[in-house]
Amino acid sequence: FGPSGKAPKKSKDLNSWDQLIIDLGQRELGAGQCGSCGMVFAPGIPEDRLQHLRHHRRLREGLRYLGWKQQRVVAEFWDGKIVLILPGDPKYALRKAQEVLEVVDSELGFPGSSLGSLPENSRVYLFVGTGKCVLGCLVAEPIQQ
Repeated sequence: FGPSGKAPKKSKDLNSWDQLIIDLGQRELGAGQCGSCGMVFAPGIPEDRLQHLRHHRRLREGLRYLGWKQQRVVAEFWDGKIVLILPGDPKYALRKAQEVLEVVDSELGFPGSSLGSLPENSRVYLFVGTGKCVLGCLVAEPIQQ
């Protein structure tokens, strides 16, 4: 207490020498990158951890591929297969292609810009890994010029 009998006011300015975090060798201190989804987040911060779980779940659910009876398998490999989806395919196939394209657009920074429907003459190739997840996507469309 000062001469007036009141407690001194705390300065709102942070001194450049103020220590804000105590590092005691915690593993969760600072940012890290998830090995499976690639997101950079700080596991020690609950909001970051929750955001990472949401992102991880969205990727996992949006890219699941359980297959269907009339799928067009273009090629098979030891680690997966390539499935072709055409604009005239059943709605469930087009819906899966749309889900994958929405995730791809979002990851590339184009949220909400997915095509409403596949353009005529376009082809969507999905590479499906052995874990029944879509690992790659290619949309091809013939052009004249």
